Amino acid sequence: MKVNMLSRVADGMFWLNRYMERTDGMLLTLNTFYILSFDKETNDSQGYKPLLEYYTDLPMEQINQMQYDTNFVLKYIICDSPNHNSVKNLVIKARENARGSQDKITKELWEHINSLYHFMNSPDLPKKLETSDASNIISKLNKDFLLYNGILQVTMPRGLGWCFSSIGKHIERCLQTISLTQAYYAPIQYNLDGNEDLLYWRRLLLSLSGYELYLKSYSNIPHNRKVVQQVIFNRDFAHSVIYTLELIDTYLNNLFKDNNLSEARTLHNQFGRLKSSVEFTDYHHLTNKELEDVLNNTRTQLIQFSTDFSKLFFSYT
Repeated sequence: MKVNMLSRVADGMFWLNRYMERTDGMLLTLNTFYILSFDKETNDSQGYKPLLEYYTDLPMEQINQMQYDTNFVLKYIICDSPNHNSVKNLVIKARENARGSQDKITKELWEHINSLYHFMNSPDLPKKLETSDASNIISKLNKDFLLYNGILQVTMPRGLGWCFSSIGKHIERCLQTISLTQAYYAPIQYNLDGNEDLLYWRRLLLSLSGYELYLKSYSNIPHNRKVVQQVIFNRDFAHSVIYTLELIDTYLNNLFKDNNLSEARTLHNQFGRLKSSVEFTDYHHLTNKELEDVLNNTRTQLIQFSTDFSKLFFSYT
């Protein structure tokens, strides 16, 4: 294969950004739900349920029991050691991958990840989350991940490492968008002609950093079909399914340039079919069943692509 990078290093770059993107999305969702939990005028039927369903492996019985328990959710999501998907554990995993790829990442990026690691491991963090300091901690973490993305964008060279890390990042982002979208459409049976108000969709849009864009782009009700247009098909929205798939395609093209191996062609064609199935969906005439199928099929195919991508490039798989 004409990709000149140790599979161990490529694997580290891929997973470094997947873990950081997962943590970023999880914190953004947590922050959204936490802030809106103080709004007593909002009829909140789900609480933290969408967050707990996607980002944890808690049994449904416990999720139903804890979905309104802010103290439990904050500590479990942010710093619970047994929770393998907590912010603390994801940052530890990201740092391990960064350490193994240190010759391919910038000093600024490593120092920022290291600083975040030490903050997450401070012994008084769990107790602070039980106090009024909780909002400051969540705010600081959200800013730290914005800063991470800025340092990554500004300092990293655009070589093979950038391609692997970007593919990892956008696979993770696409899966997050799909799963969070399903969390809000499944309870209403994917009804595209329903009359759910903007308050219902606000949590989803804020969790994907898309609320402000939505307000500027779509002024009239009903919202159910317009939300789909933004989160799946809007090429100008950085968290939309089609936007993330197009970026993965761009970096795949860079990796496969001048590569004639049949495995590479097979994988490229596999991803092309996945992207085309979304790209050529007519969302103006989308039915409820087609929406459910598009989300389910894209998620299933993207997970399979990620597995096959790892098998091709990372020798441990």
